[in-house]
Amino acid sequence: MHDVSATHDRVVSTPDGAAIGTGVIAVVRTRTPADALTIARGLAATDVAGIEITMTVPDAAAVIATLVAEGVERVGAGTIRTPDQLGSCIDAGAAFLVSPHLDPVLVELAVARGIPMVPGALTPSEILRAMALGAAAVKLFPVSAMGGIEYVRALLEPLPDARFVISGEVAVIEVARYLSAGAWATCLGSSLWRAEDVDRGDIGAVQAFAQRVLIQTRRTDLAS
Repeated sequence: MHDVSATHDRVVSTPDGAAIGTGVIAVVRTRTPADALTIARGLAATDVAGIEITMTVPDAAAVIATLVAEGVERVGAGTIRTPDQLGSCIDAGAAFLVSPHLDPVLVELAVARGIPMVPGALTPSEILRAMALGAAAVKLFPVSAMGGIEYVRALLEPLPDARFVISGEVAVIEVARYLSAGAWATCLGSSLWRAEDVDRGDIGAVQAFAQRVLIQTRRTDLAS
């Protein structure tokens, strides 16, 4: 078994000390705030690099604020599309911000507030623009539509300093290969938990299942 857990030790830091670690970012997208809280509380005791509460979760900012108040670390906000959403998530205590697209206004607002921003981008022009604006990393989305890991490798040849957060139908068995190829982090969603555990509100079961999945993400021998 090959292990790439050493890549989890790197972080992107901002002047105020906030950081995004490498590894797996858990993307929490649920129909209810209660389900999002159950999942995030379970993930909190694992070694995920970040817990991204998407704005498609009802009352997402309140969910983030609740988690932060409980002492859950590495909680960020995702699917941010407007300045109002960005502001409400920062006020709620989000440690990092993610958008599905590149909006210079959003990046500049986040940078001004000292919060790591990860905008979505796909082409070299978009990626370089995001980096110039001060993005902490770039969400490469949707990576599967562009050829997956081969596209990442092709981009990193001329852009070796780019920090890519891989998103878009990434399989558990592909995570280690993306990280070994030079990606900063990868996003995983519902593959990190079981619906029946969430329905029961079983935080311990969510944690245990997620930790087993995360072990699999470190194995480079599972995908060719």
